[in-house]
Amino acid sequence: MQPGIVIEDSSWFDLAPCGGGAPYRILLAMPKGPAPPAGFPVLYLLDANASFATLVEAQRRGAERPAGTGIGPMVLVGIGHPADGLYDRARRIFDYTAGPCREEGETRATGGRDGFLVFLRQVLGPAVAARAPVDARRQTLVGHSLAGGFVLDVFGRDSGAFANYVAVSPSIWWDEQRLTDGLARIEGAPRLALIVGEWEEALPPWLAAQPGAATIAERRARRAMVHRARAFAERARAALAGRGAAEFECLAGEDHASVVAPALTRALRFALADADG
Repeated sequence: MQPGIVIEDSSWFDLAPCGGGAPYRILLAMPKGPAPPAGFPVLYLLDANASFATLVEAQRRGAERPAGTGIGPMVLVGIGHPADGLYDRARRIFDYTAGPCREEGETRATGGRDGFLVFLRQVLGPAVAARAPVDARRQTLVGHSLAGGFVLDVFGRDSGAFANYVAVSPSIWWDEQRLTDGLARIEGAPRLALIVGEWEEALPPWLAAQPGAATIAERRARRAMVHRARAFAERARAALAGRGAAEFECLAGEDHASVVAPALTRALRFALADADG
C-alpha cells in the first residue's frame, strides 16, 4: 500500500501513461458485497497521496447508514505518484495545466493536460474495469486546487469523459479565460459541483497575527477563489441550459486546506445522486 496509508480491502499498483514515462501510483478501494447489475459507480480522486485515506474513511462511514447519508457502495480510485510526501508538485503542475499561468512569476513546466486526460480515459479506465465491475455511465472526477482547475477544464472541453465533476477550491485564477471559453464546448448533460471554503478569499482570524499575513491576504484577495467559483457555477448553469447541473457551495469556517475533508463527503453524495442512478 502507499506509504503512510493502510486501508482495509484496498490495493495499489503503478501504471505508466501511453508511450511510457514515469508511472502513476494508483490506489483502489473496493466495496464489499455483490455489484449491482450495471456495475459499481466509480469516483476518481486526483492528488491521492494527500487525500485518498480521507476519502475512503468518509465513504465507509457514510455507507454504514446510506439512507441517512446518501452515501453507498462505489469503487474509489486514487491517482497519485510513487514518491514520498503528499504531492509531486512538478508533475501535478504539468499534468493539470494546458499552458502557462496567467499570473507572473510561475516558471515551472506546464502543458500536460491532454496527455494526462488520455491516461485517465485510455489507460486507467480500462485498468480499473479489468479489476472491478463498474458502471461506465456513473463515473465521477474529483480534484482540489490546481486539480480542481483540471476538473473544470475537462468538464467544459471534454464533458463526455465523466458523468459527474467535483471541483474543490479550483484554481480558476490560473487561466480563467480558458476555463470560461471551454463552457461553450459542453456536450450532453454533465453534472458539476463547485465547493470552496469561506476563508479562501480573505484572511481567517487564526492567521491575522502570523508573519506574512499581509502577503497572504493580498494573494487571496487577488485570486478571489470564492467569487470566481461562484461566478463559474453561474456561467456553467447558463451554458448547460437546463441540462445536467451546476451547483455551488461555500463551506463556513473552512480555508483552502481544511475544506478538503468535508468536501469529499459531499463529493461522494453528489456522485451517487446523479439522475441516471
